[in-house]
Amino acid sequence: MLSLGYWQLDRAEFKVTLQQKIFDRKNLSPVAIAELPASSESRRYYPVKFIGEFDDQHSFLLDNITFNGHVGYHVFTPVKVNDATTILVNRGFVSQGKTRDQLPEVAAPGGKIEISGLLDLPPSRTLLLAENVQETSRWPVVLQYVDLKEVSQLSAYELYDMVLWLNPGEAGSFEYDLPVLNLNAAKNSGYAFQWFAMSLALFIIYIVVNTKKILNNH
Repeated sequence: MLSLGYWQLDRAEFKVTLQQKIFDRKNLSPVAIAELPASSESRRYYPVKFIGEFDDQHSFLLDNITFNGHVGYHVFTPVKVNDATTILVNRGFVSQGKTRDQLPEVAAPGGKIEISGLLDLPPSRTLLLAENVQETSRWPVVLQYVDLKEVSQLSAYELYDMVLWLNPGEAGSFEYDLPVLNLNAAKNSGYAFQWFAMSLALFIIYIVVNTKKILNNH
């Protein structure tokens, strides 16, 4: 129990440190993609800025998103940075049409423009209602989850290993819906307190029981 209590305290300290690191990272000056650290974890929530060109013909809609009480999609569009680098950009949230067959208009700006945002890991798979449908007869393509290898095949690009959350107000952006990373270190501290309290209770029970045995023997 004591070991579990100390483990929870370590988790709480880790979360506090990570939360501060993310906060500090978001407030850094944006850099070019080529100047970023090698580790994907070190690049997470790093602000970047570059000149790129949207591929307006190959956008993707991540399905089953809710935002401010509305159901809709996150819009992902590849942006070509240079001959070697294409990054999948999350342009924000759009509401679903009156029917699921009526897909929203998600046209992107044309030509090379300045693009800035925060790097992040691809969204994790939650409860899947269905697998992705490999149907590209019409665009944008609706996805149930984002798999960068699969999206690379569908769009014919070798994609960067992270996605970019486009900053609000940027050309081509929709409603900004960056998820909040709630690390909640207090929860781990609470668990640690419970383990330590149980350890103390068990120790007291042990003392009381053995004291009674000693008194009874005398």
